[in-house]
Amino acid sequence: MSAWDARLYDRVAMPQQTWGEEVVRRLPPDACAGPAVILDAGCGSGRVTASVLDRFPDATVIAGDVSPSMRERAQQRLARYGDRVRVVPLDVADDAMLAVHDGRLFDAVLSTGTFHWIRDHAAMYRRLAAVLRPGGALVAQYGGDGSVAGVRAIVDDLGIDWRRFNHYAGAQETLGWLRDAGFRDRWAWLAPEPVDLHDREAAVAYLLGGVLAPYVAERPAVEQREIAETVADRLGEPRVLFVRLNVLARRA
Repeated sequence: MSAWDARLYDRVAMPQQTWGEEVVRRLPPDACAGPAVILDAGCGSGRVTASVLDRFPDATVIAGDVSPSMRERAQQRLARYGDRVRVVPLDVADDAMLAVHDGRLFDAVLSTGTFHWIRDHAAMYRRLAAVLRPGGALVAQYGGDGSVAGVRAIVDDLGIDWRRFNHYAGAQETLGWLRDAGFRDRWAWLAPEPVDLHDREAAVAYLLGGVLAPYVAERPAVEQREIAETVADRLGEPRVLFVRLNVLARRA
């Protein structure tokens, strides 16, 4: 996951930006107003983080990501917010995330497009509960059961292992993990979100910058492009069928 190219991702991530804006609007004002401290878990290049800072002008945001490239881009994008934001290394799959705010608890945790890159969701939600204050809000959206199934089937056929990177969860199992981690007022639901691209070249760029990026990162650039072209051709039309898993919950 450290192999993301933030500039390439920025060029193709408009659908993710749109989904992220929707998630930001779900952040409850009672948890985020005033001098709240919000964690953006998997901030990427900082686009959604900026929306949080704009929506809650008195809040502070700690923006964390595992990718150095993404953090560098986020630092550049968010510099205008001064000390209202801090960009830090963060791996949601690591217990070290518990110390990201010097052991202090957050008022809210936001995450967009990240949690499907975590294999153990039960442990992940326990970590998230541990960094939230009682009554703190968790608002997230990420790839859910059935997401990019067509792309994954082609990748399987090409002999490329995507399973070690991803877990695409369903709504019911997610509700169980939230309950066991100590969340109340739990909501989880799946929503199809197809992305239509202009043409084959746009599909290739989109695949390279997003869906396929971690799967092919260790291969030569020429081979990465060949794989993306093969996937785009086999899809038959410039469309990627996402399914988003939406999560809302409160720390008990």
